[in-house]
Formats: sequence, structure tokens, C-alpha cells
Amino acid sequence: MATDPVFARLDAKVIQTGLCTHCGTCVGLSRGALEMTSTPRGPLPARVRSVDRDLPSTALDACPGNGINYPDLNAGVFGAQPENWLIGCWRKLYVGFSRVGDVRRAGASGGVITQTLIYLLENSLVDGVVAVRQGQPRPWQAEPVIATTVDEVMACSQSVYVPVPVNTILPQMERFQGTLAYVGMPDHVASLRRLQALGHPGARKVEYVLGPYFGIGIYSGAVESYLRSHGVDSIDEVTELRYREGEWPGYLQVRTRTGRVLRAAKFYYNYLLPFYATRATLLSVDFTNELTDFSVGDAWQPKYERQGQGFSIIVARTPKGEGLLSSMRDRGLLSLEECSLREALSMHGHMLDFKKRGAFIRMSWRKALGRAIPDYGYRPSYIPLTRKLAEAAIVTVFAIGSTSLARGLVERIPIGVLGPVFNFLRVTWKRLSKPTKRAGLSEFQVETWHGAEAMEKAESSHLNG
Repeated sequence: MATDPVFARLDAKVIQTGLCTHCGTCVGLSRGALEMTSTPRGPLPARVRSVDRDLPSTALDACPGNGINYPDLNAGVFGAQPENWLIGCWRKLYVGFSRVGDVRRAGASGGVITQTLIYLLENSLVDGVVAVRQGQPRPWQAEPVIATTVDEVMACSQSVYVPVPVNTILPQMERFQGTLAYVGMPDHVASLRRLQALGHPGARKVEYVLGPYFGIGIYSGAVESYLRSHGVDSIDEVTELRYREGEWPGYLQVRTRTGRVLRAAKFYYNYLLPFYATRATLLSVDFTNELTDFSVGDAWQPKYERQGQGFSIIVARTPKGEGLLSSMRDRGLLSLEECSLREALSMHGHMLDFKKRGAFIRMSWRKALGRAIPDYGYRPSYIPLTRKLAEAAIVTVFAIGSTSLARGLVERIPIGVLGPVFNFLRVTWKRLSKPTKRAGLSEFQVETWHGAEAMEKAESSHLNG
């Protein structure tokens, strides 16, 4: 088989260096030459030996692991650069939820994305919806689908925290007769936007791009670890898996063949994060899904948390997204209450700092060790030394947690003990580190570069102390 130059570069720059985000774009563009294979480090692209076909150059151009230039995409999608780089371009900020009870209950928080997809289909604004459905092809797995009915959309509600290569569905999008809405994580969306700019026929069918906030993903090994800690030795025993079941904020729920139902409150099963966090999300700088028409996150604020039921922070980014939200509000489908930028940022200040400063610190350390890093087309103008010292503690926790010894030990501690202890440590760390991690965050500024400047800037990248 002849050497494929594009795949060779993709393999050397992204896959072998650990930068793959598991988005599936290269597989979706490969015309059968690549497939996603399951590994302990998430699904990774690999050659199909029976297919002798080269990858198109777009497979590398649209690869978020290689790095996608956010200033270029901001210019293309919004015609402007963000005034605030913590949240990206925006027009209106809301706290809201679906007024349709079943939709709100089925969603991970307020059911806003699910309600929007239903509205788009029922009003013939799109003909299909690209979304992720949990439980396919196996109960513990998830895969991208094109939903064309309300029931199919409802089946795609809820969050999925393990990597799902959504963009493997690109060939189906290209064949699909009609227009589409698209729901993806930040890396999926960035790749889709790049493909739209490059004229990919499937990507160009997408009329609306929506997505959730996304902080830290976990490898599927996290679920297997949780099962082993409950005496379930094989993931094949799972008949149902839901990450945000029940009333907001929800709980992890697993059903097994023997009839057992395992449950863990969201803030308790988050103990898995330091042990199984995906490398891609530790290097991702986009928390609020900045390239969507509108994005949605949990409205973490005491006045909403006390009420339960589910509230979402909603960032309307384009006229199309803002108009869509307004139409649904006018028809009584959504409750929307405007909020300030300060309030929106305060709901997720810890994770915004983790992404917008922490990720760049982690990348600078990788680069200092001679390891590859993605190029996003921008970097913070300044990060205080105290913030870098705090990051050293965070990186140490993740490094220790990813070892086999630490993972084995944690499985021996009952979640009834581990969950509350982890939550106490999480809250304590956030309280103690808040002065350091929030210091200067409100004045966050960046340096940007475009096009031909990108490689030169990436090579000379540094962070000021």
C-alpha cells in the first residue's frame, strides 16, 4: 500500500502525539479509508488496510487536534472578534428553560437544545438534526445520528461525557436530502465551521449550529471503573446508561442484566474526573462552545439551584440564533430571562479559568518538554505567576490520578465515602483557590494571529510571567 502523505502527517502531528480530540472528522472525510478504533485513550482513527485511498488535505485542515484558528473562524462566522474572549462573540445572554414539562425533564438542565430541535423540525426550518444518541450501538455507547422525528430527537436528549466521534457522520450528511441542524461539542463545532468555510457539501447543509458548554470529558474506562467499584466485572452487563438522569442536576444511572440499578449524584461521580479526564479536554480552550449560533450550559447559581427542575445559561451568538430563541419564547415554548455578562461569567468562573488560562499554561509546559501542541490562533497576553503555581498543583493531581495505581486504589473505596469526600475537597479547593484563579480573570486579554502568521506565532509561542 502506498504511503498516504496526509494521513502520515495527521498520524505524526496529532494521533501519535496525543492531540486527537476524537471528533471523527478525518474518518468522515476519508471515504472509507479510515475507521475509529477503541483504545484506552478514547476512539482513535486508523487505516482500513483493505482500502487504498489517500486522505484529502481537508482532513488535516479541519482537524481540531492540529489546531483551528479561532480568530479566522470568528471573522467568518460572526464578522468580528469577541469583545470578551472568555465567552466568545455574543448578542444576548439568557437564563431559561423549556416550558414543555416533558422536554425540560428529559434534558440535562433546562431542555433548551432539545426544545429547539423539536421546534426546527415541526416548523420545517430543517429536515434533519445531527445529534448524539446514548445507548447505540450498545447500551453503554453513544453514536451520532440524523434525527428526523420528534421521538428521535427526544431519544437524543441528555449529556454524554465520553468522547463521541460525531463527525464520522459527514458522509450521511452529504447524502441527506434537505437541510440540517447540528449539535456538537466545541471541537466538533470548530471542525464543522472550518469545513463550511472550505465548502464541504455536507457541512454546508447545516443551517443551525447548537451546542452545550463542555468542561472535562472522561474516557470510557471511567464507567468501567465505576462498575468494578460496585462489583460489576464486565461492561457487557450494562443494559442502560444515563449520565444526567432524574431532576437537575441529575445523577449517573446504570442498569445491569441482573436488575441492579446503580446511582451516583452528579457531584459525587465527578470523583472520576482526575483519574480519567481526556487529554483533549485538558488542552481545549473553548468551554462555552464559542462558534455556535447559540450555546447552553447549566445555570450554576444558588437562586436557580435551590429551585431544582433545571435552568440553563444561554448565549445567543448570531442573529439567526437570537431570532430562533425569540420565536420560541413568543410561542410560549421557552422561558427566557436576560442576564448580565458578569452574571453569566460568574456561573462558570472556575471552568472558564481552567480553559482560558489553565489550558494555555499546560500547553506551554508541553511545548517546553518538546511535545506538540495545537494552535488556536490566540494566546493570553499575560498570566500571573501565582496562577501558574496553582496550575502546578492541578497538573500534579491529574498526573497522579491517571496512573494505574491510583485508579486501582480508588475502586476500593465505596462511593458512599468517596463521593462526599471528593465533593468536600472540590468545594474546598474552589474556595481556597478562588482568589488566585479569579485574580485578573475579568481583565483577560489575548494576542491573536491569522492565516500565514499562525505557524510562525505557534513556533515562537510563550507566556509572560
